[in-house]
Amino acid sequence: MASTISAQEVVWVQPVDSAPYETPLNNTANQWTPYRDASQRIDLLPPVDFNLEQDTFASEPIADLDPIEPGSSRRKKPSFGRGAPLSMGGFWAPNTPVVNQPANLQMNAQFARVAMPLGIPKEGKPLWLAIAKFGRLELATNAILPDSAEPVPSQFWLVETGVTHIRPLASGSTVGGTFLFGSASDKPFHAGRDLTLMSILFATVPARNQRDDWSFSLFYSPTSQLPYPLPGIAYVWKPDETLEAKIGLPAGIEWRPNDDWEVTFNYFPLVNVNAMVRRRLADKLWLFGGYRTDTQIYFLADRLIEKERFYVFDQRAGIGLDQQIGAGFSLEFLASYLFDRELFQGTSFTSGRTDVIEFDPGLGLSLQLLWRR
Repeated sequence: MASTISAQEVVWVQPVDSAPYETPLNNTANQWTPYRDASQRIDLLPPVDFNLEQDTFASEPIADLDPIEPGSSRRKKPSFGRGAPLSMGGFWAPNTPVVNQPANLQMNAQFARVAMPLGIPKEGKPLWLAIAKFGRLELATNAILPDSAEPVPSQFWLVETGVTHIRPLASGSTVGGTFLFGSASDKPFHAGRDLTLMSILFATVPARNQRDDWSFSLFYSPTSQLPYPLPGIAYVWKPDETLEAKIGLPAGIEWRPNDDWEVTFNYFPLVNVNAMVRRRLADKLWLFGGYRTDTQIYFLADRLIEKERFYVFDQRAGIGLDQQIGAGFSLEFLASYLFDRELFQGTSFTSGRTDVIEFDPGLGLSLQLLWRR
C-alpha cells in the first residue's frame, strides 16, 4: 500500500556469526540461558512489522523471509524485521467486471525499493539506513465513481525517501526511528496537502529473564488505515531457537522447526493480516503460499475534502515459487486469487465511505527480483 514502511522491507543489518540472543545451556537439555552482549544488540531490528500497513503494491510477495542454504553452520533463527534491502518487480491482474456498471477493470503495477547503510555497519555502533521507494499503480477502466460522477483515476504514484536509525544501548536495549517523506497521489507532489510524512519510533527492552524482550513503538502515517498516532506494545517471546512470538500490538509469530519449513503470521491494526507457509523443494527452490489483505491508500489531487483518501482494497490467497539465483539474488513468482475487491473514498477506512466500486474476483500474477545479501 502507499502509506508506511516495513522493517521487513528495508531494515537490513548484516547479522553477526554468533547468536546475539541466547546460547545453549547444554547439549542435552532443550533449555536456553541468557546471552546478551550490548555490542551485538544492533542485530535486534525494530519491533514493528511495518510492511503490514504498507505492502506498497499488490505485486509484493505474501512474505519475505531469508532462506539459508541447507547444511549451513548458521542455525536459522526467527528474527522479526529481516528482509531484502533491494527489490523490484511488477504485478498484473486481468480485466474483471465492475459490479453494477457496464465496465471492466484491469490492474498493473511496477515498484522498486532499496535500503542501504550510510557508512560501514559496525557491531555495537549506531546505524543509519537510507531508504528510497518508488511505485506506480494503473487502474485501466472506464468505470465511474458513482457519487462524484468522475472517472476512476487511471494512475497512482508513490515516491518516498527517508532514513532509519537504530541505536543499541549499553543496557542491552535498542532504540530508533524511521522517517519517510514523499507523495502518494494520482498527481505526485501536486500540492502540499498531498505530501506524506511517515514516522515510527521504537524501543526494544530486554525482559527480566534476559531472553525475551518488550517492544514499544509509536507509528503515524496520514495514508494508513488509522491516520493518527498509534502506540504499540508487545512482549516478544523466544522460548527456543525455532519460535518467536509477539504478544500484543503489533502481533506476530515466526516458527521455523527446521531448515525446510517456515511459518509466519502477522497482524497490524486495522485489518492488516499476513499468513504464510514456506517449504523447501530443493537446495535453492522454495514453495510458499498464504493469505493476506492488501490496502493501498492515496490522496486525490482534486479532492474537495482535504482529509479524504482514495482506497484500493482486496483480500488474496496465493501460491508461488522462490528461486535463489546466486550472489544473494532471488526470483519470486506469485499467483493469487483476489477477492472482496473494492475502490472507495473516505475520511477513514471504516466510516464516511463514498464512491464505492466493487469488482469481481480474479487472478493476480507478480514477479519480483530480490537481493537478500
